[in-house]
Amino acid sequence: MRALSRDDLIEHLTAEILAGRLAAGTKLASEREMSEKFGLSRPIVREVLRGLHERGFVMIQPARGTFVRTPTPADGARSLDSFYRRSNATARELTEARLMLERHTARLAATTATDADVAAMEQCLIDFDGAKSILERARHDIAFHGLLARASHNTVIETMFASIVALTFELMLRSLSDREVARQGAPDHWKVLKAVKARDPDAAERAMTHHLEIAARLYGPDFDDSIDSVARREVLRLLGPQVTVDGLLEDLMRRYSDGLQGPGGRG
Repeated sequence: MRALSRDDLIEHLTAEILAGRLAAGTKLASEREMSEKFGLSRPIVREVLRGLHERGFVMIQPARGTFVRTPTPADGARSLDSFYRRSNATARELTEARLMLERHTARLAATTATDADVAAMEQCLIDFDGAKSILERARHDIAFHGLLARASHNTVIETMFASIVALTFELMLRSLSDREVARQGAPDHWKVLKAVKARDPDAAERAMTHHLEIAARLYGPDFDDSIDSVARREVLRLLGPQVTVDGLLEDLMRRYSDGLQGPGGRG
Protein backbone atom coordinates (compact mmCIF):
# COMPACT_ATOMS: atom_id res chain seq x y z
CA MET A 1 0.00 0.00 0.00
CA ARG A 2 1.26 3.47 -0.85
CA ALA A 3 2.25 5.78 1.97
CA LEU A 4 -0.71 7.80 3.19
CA SER A 5 -0.85 11.31 4.57
CA ARG A 6 -2.31 12.08 8.01
CA ASP A 7 -5.60 13.19 6.42
CA ASP A 8 -5.67 10.07 4.24
CA LEU A 9 -5.43 7.87 7.32
CA ILE A 10 -8.20 9.77 9.10
CA GLU A 11 -10.43 9.44 6.04
CA HIS A 12 -9.58 5.75 5.63
CA LEU A 13 -10.28 4.77 9.24
CA THR A 14 -13.43 6.89 9.43
CA ALA A 15 -14.78 5.31 6.24
CA GLU A 16 -14.02 1.80 7.53
CA ILE A 17 -15.87 2.50 10.79
CA LEU A 18 -18.88 4.17 9.18
CA ALA A 19 -19.21 1.37 6.62
CA GLY A 20 -19.14 -1.24 9.40
CA ARG A 21 -16.01 -2.94 8.11
CA LEU A 22 -14.50 -2.07 11.48
CA ALA A 23 -17.36 -3.07 13.77
CA ALA A 24 -17.97 -1.79 17.29
CA GLY A 25 -15.60 -3.50 19.71
CA THR A 26 -12.96 -4.22 17.05
CA LYS A 27 -9.41 -3.68 18.26
CA LEU A 28 -7.38 -1.56 15.85
CA ALA A 29 -3.82 -2.36 14.88
CA SER A 30 -1.15 -0.97 17.18
CA GLU A 31 0.57 2.36 16.50
CA ARG A 32 3.67 0.48 15.37
CA GLU A 33 1.71 -1.76 13.00
CA MET A 34 -0.18 1.20 11.51
CA SER A 35 3.05 3.17 11.16
CA GLU A 36 4.65 0.34 9.18
CA LYS A 37 1.54 -0.41 7.12
CA PHE A 38 0.69 3.16 6.11
CA GLY A 39 4.19 4.65 6.00
CA LEU A 40 3.54 7.25 8.70
CA SER A 41 5.49 8.08 11.84
CA ARG A 42 4.14 6.78 15.14
CA PRO A 43 3.52 10.35 16.48
CA ILE A 44 1.28 11.05 13.46
CA VAL A 45 -0.59 7.76 13.92
CA ARG A 46 -1.03 8.61 17.60
CA GLU A 47 -2.40 12.03 16.64
CA VAL A 48 -4.87 10.42 14.23
CA LEU A 49 -6.12 8.01 16.90
CA ARG A 50 -6.52 10.80 19.42
CA GLY A 51 -8.55 12.74 16.88
CA LEU A 52 -10.82 9.76 16.30
CA HIS A 53 -11.16 9.38 20.07
CA GLU A 54 -12.20 13.03 20.46
CA ARG A 55 -14.80 12.56 17.73
CA GLY A 56 -16.24 9.52 19.53
CA PHE A 57 -15.23 6.90 16.96
CA VAL A 58 -12.79 4.95 19.15
CA MET A 59 -11.86 4.28 22.77
CA ILE A 60 -8.20 4.34 23.78
CA GLN A 61 -7.52 2.00 26.69
CA PRO A 62 -4.02 2.26 28.20
CA ALA A 63 -2.05 -1.00 28.00
CA ARG A 64 -4.87 -2.62 26.00
CA GLY A 65 -5.12 -0.71 22.75
CA THR A 66 -7.63 1.24 20.66
CA PHE A 67 -11.13 -0.12 20.07
CA VAL A 68 -13.98 0.96 17.81
CA ARG A 69 -16.63 2.55 19.99
CA THR A 70 -20.34 1.80 19.89
CA PRO A 71 -22.17 5.01 18.87
CA THR A 72 -24.71 6.54 21.25
CA PRO A 73 -27.31 9.28 20.75
CA ALA A 74 -25.30 11.51 23.11
CA ASP A 75 -22.39 11.61 20.65
CA GLY A 76 -24.09 14.11 18.40
CA ALA A 77 -25.75 16.05 21.20
CA ARG A 78 -22.96 17.74 23.10
CA SER A 79 -22.21 20.54 20.67
CA LEU A 80 -25.93 21.38 20.44
CA ASP A 81 -26.21 21.50 24.22
CA SER A 82 -23.35 24.02 24.33
CA PHE A 83 -25.11 26.12 21.69
CA TYR A 84 -28.38 26.12 23.62
CA ARG A 85 -26.58 27.33 26.74
CA ARG A 86 -24.70 30.06 24.93
CA SER A 87 -28.04 31.19 23.50
CA ASN A 88 -29.55 31.31 27.04
CA ALA A 89 -32.39 28.93 26.16
CA THR A 90 -35.46 29.50 28.34
CA ALA A 91 -37.97 27.12 29.88
CA ARG A 92 -40.54 28.40 27.36
CA GLU A 93 -38.29 27.54 24.41
CA LEU A 94 -37.46 24.10 25.79
CA THR A 95 -41.10 23.33 26.53
CA GLU A 96 -42.15 24.32 23.01
CA ALA A 97 -39.44 22.06 21.57
CA ARG A 98 -40.35 19.16 23.85
CA LEU A 99 -44.02 19.45 22.89
CA MET A 100 -43.05 19.14 19.25
CA LEU A 101 -40.70 16.20 19.87
CA GLU A 102 -42.09 14.20 22.77
CA ARG A 103 -45.74 14.19 21.76
CA HIS A 104 -44.74 12.39 18.57
CA THR A 105 -42.25 10.24 20.48
CA ALA A 106 -45.05 9.04 22.77
CA ARG A 107 -47.29 8.31 19.78
CA LEU A 108 -44.54 6.38 18.05
CA ALA A 109 -43.57 4.43 21.17
CA ALA A 110 -47.18 3.29 21.48
CA THR A 111 -46.76 1.48 18.17
CA THR A 112 -43.11 0.39 18.35
CA ALA A 113 -42.25 -0.33 22.00
CA THR A 114 -41.19 -3.88 22.76
CA ASP A 115 -42.03 -5.81 25.93
CA ALA A 116 -38.48 -5.11 27.13
CA ASP A 117 -38.95 -1.37 26.51
CA VAL A 118 -42.18 -1.36 28.51
CA ALA A 119 -40.61 -3.33 31.36
CA ALA A 120 -37.68 -0.91 31.57
CA MET A 121 -39.99 2.12 31.66
CA GLU A 122 -42.20 0.49 34.28
CA GLN A 123 -39.25 -0.28 36.55
CA CYS A 124 -38.01 3.26 36.06
CA LEU A 125 -41.32 4.69 37.29
CA ILE A 126 -41.35 2.33 40.28
CA ASP A 127 -37.88 3.62 41.14
CA PHE A 128 -39.09 7.21 40.62
CA ASP A 129 -41.98 6.74 43.03
CA GLY A 130 -39.66 5.20 45.62
CA ALA A 131 -36.90 7.80 45.35
CA LYS A 132 -36.06 9.64 48.58
CA SER A 133 -34.59 12.86 47.17
CA ILE A 134 -35.36 15.33 44.42
CA LEU A 135 -32.03 14.52 42.75
CA GLU A 136 -32.87 10.80 42.68
CA ARG A 137 -36.32 11.55 41.30
CA ALA A 138 -34.85 13.78 38.60
CA ARG A 139 -32.46 11.02 37.52
CA HIS A 140 -35.32 8.53 37.21
CA ASP A 141 -37.49 11.16 35.52
CA ILE A 142 -34.96 11.89 32.77
CA ALA A 143 -34.29 8.16 32.40
CA PHE A 144 -38.01 7.54 31.78
CA HIS A 145 -38.16 10.15 29.04
CA GLY A 146 -34.95 8.77 27.53
CA LEU A 147 -36.33 5.24 27.60
CA LEU A 148 -39.48 6.48 25.89
CA ALA A 149 -37.33 8.03 23.14
CA ARG A 150 -35.47 4.73 22.83
CA ALA A 151 -38.79 2.88 22.59
CA SER A 152 -39.54 4.88 19.45
CA HIS A 153 -36.77 2.84 17.78
CA ASN A 154 -35.89 5.90 15.75
CA THR A 155 -32.22 6.89 15.97
CA VAL A 156 -32.87 10.48 14.90
CA ILE A 157 -35.52 10.97 17.61
CA GLU A 158 -33.17 9.48 20.20
CA THR A 159 -30.42 11.87 19.13
CA MET A 160 -32.76 14.86 19.10
CA PHE A 161 -33.85 14.07 22.64
CA ALA A 162 -30.25 13.48 23.73
CA SER A 163 -29.42 17.02 22.61
CA ILE A 164 -31.85 18.43 25.21
CA VAL A 165 -31.26 15.87 27.97
CA ALA A 166 -29.06 18.14 30.08
CA LEU A 167 -31.40 21.14 29.81
CA THR A 168 -34.43 18.95 30.51
CA PHE A 169 -32.76 17.46 33.59
CA GLU A 170 -32.04 20.97 34.90
CA LEU A 171 -35.67 21.94 34.40
CA MET A 172 -36.80 18.77 36.17
CA LEU A 173 -34.94 19.93 39.29
CA ARG A 174 -37.14 23.04 39.16
CA SER A 175 -40.32 21.04 38.54
CA LEU A 176 -39.76 18.41 41.20
CA SER A 177 -38.93 20.99 43.86
CA ASP A 178 -42.30 22.67 43.22
CA ARG A 179 -44.98 20.68 45.04
CA GLU A 180 -47.84 21.70 42.75
CA VAL A 181 -45.90 21.05 39.54
CA ALA A 182 -44.76 17.67 40.88
CA ARG A 183 -48.26 16.78 42.09
CA GLN A 184 -49.81 17.44 38.70
CA GLY A 185 -46.97 16.11 36.57
CA ALA A 186 -45.89 12.84 38.17
CA PRO A 187 -49.12 10.88 37.46
CA ASP A 188 -48.77 11.66 33.75
CA HIS A 189 -45.76 9.33 33.53
CA TRP A 190 -47.96 6.36 34.38
CA LYS A 191 -50.66 7.58 31.98
CA VAL A 192 -48.12 7.69 29.15
CA LEU A 193 -46.88 4.22 30.02
CA LYS A 194 -50.43 2.83 30.28
CA ALA A 195 -51.18 4.19 26.81
CA VAL A 196 -47.96 2.73 25.39
CA LYS A 197 -48.79 -0.67 26.88
CA ALA A 198 -52.31 -0.44 25.44
CA ARG A 199 -50.91 0.51 22.01
CA ASP A 200 -53.00 3.71 22.10
CA PRO A 201 -51.08 6.53 20.33
CA ASP A 202 -53.80 9.14 20.90
CA ALA A 203 -53.89 8.56 24.66
CA ALA A 204 -50.09 8.58 24.82
CA GLU A 205 -49.98 11.93 23.05
CA ARG A 206 -52.69 13.43 25.28
CA ALA A 207 -50.90 12.37 28.45
CA MET A 208 -47.55 13.72 27.27
CA THR A 209 -49.13 17.01 26.17
CA HIS A 210 -50.72 17.53 29.59
CA HIS A 211 -47.43 16.64 31.27
CA LEU A 212 -45.40 19.17 29.31
CA GLU A 213 -47.91 22.02 29.40
CA ILE A 214 -47.86 22.17 33.21
CA ALA A 215 -44.73 24.33 33.13
CA ALA A 216 -46.49 27.04 31.12
CA ARG A 217 -49.31 27.18 33.68
CA LEU A 218 -47.29 27.03 36.89
CA TYR A 219 -43.71 28.23 36.40
CA GLY A 220 -44.50 31.93 36.60
CA PRO A 221 -41.50 34.23 35.85
CA ASP A 222 -39.19 31.21 35.63
CA PHE A 223 -40.85 30.22 32.35
CA ASP A 224 -39.06 33.01 30.49
CA ASP A 225 -35.81 32.92 32.47
CA SER A 226 -32.70 31.09 31.25
CA ILE A 227 -32.76 27.42 32.22
CA ASP A 228 -29.14 27.56 33.32
CA SER A 229 -29.76 30.33 35.84
CA VAL A 230 -32.90 28.64 37.19
CA ALA A 231 -31.06 25.33 37.60
CA ARG A 232 -28.09 26.91 39.39
CA ARG A 233 -30.47 28.60 41.82
CA GLU A 234 -32.31 25.34 42.50
CA VAL A 235 -29.14 23.27 42.94
CA LEU A 236 -27.76 25.82 45.40
CA ARG A 237 -31.04 25.84 47.31
CA LEU A 238 -31.57 22.09 47.34
CA LEU A 239 -28.04 20.70 47.56
CA GLY A 240 -25.85 23.53 48.83
CA PRO A 241 -22.66 25.07 47.44
CA GLN A 242 -20.72 21.80 47.58
CA VAL A 243 -22.68 20.45 44.58
CA THR A 244 -22.46 22.10 41.16
CA VAL A 245 -24.74 21.92 38.15
CA ASP A 246 -21.71 21.12 35.99
CA GLY A 247 -20.86 18.11 38.16
CA LEU A 248 -24.43 16.82 38.04
CA LEU A 249 -24.57 17.19 34.27
CA GLU A 250 -21.24 15.44 33.77
CA ASP A 251 -22.60 12.44 35.70
CA LEU A 252 -25.87 12.58 33.77
CA MET A 253 -24.24 12.60 30.33
CA ARG A 254 -21.92 9.78 31.35
CA ARG A 255 -25.03 7.70 32.02
CA TYR A 256 -26.31 8.57 28.56
CA SER A 257 -22.98 7.81 26.93
CA ASP A 258 -23.18 4.38 28.58
CA GLY A 259 -26.56 3.78 26.94
CA LEU A 260 -28.98 4.89 29.67
CA GLN A 261 -27.30 2.73 32.26
CA GLY A 262 -28.28 3.38 35.82
CA PRO A 263 -31.81 3.90 37.19
CA GLY A 264 -34.35 2.61 34.73
CA GLY A 265 -31.74 2.08 32.05
CA ARG A 266 -30.08 -0.76 30.26
CA GLY A 267 -27.65 -1.54 33.06
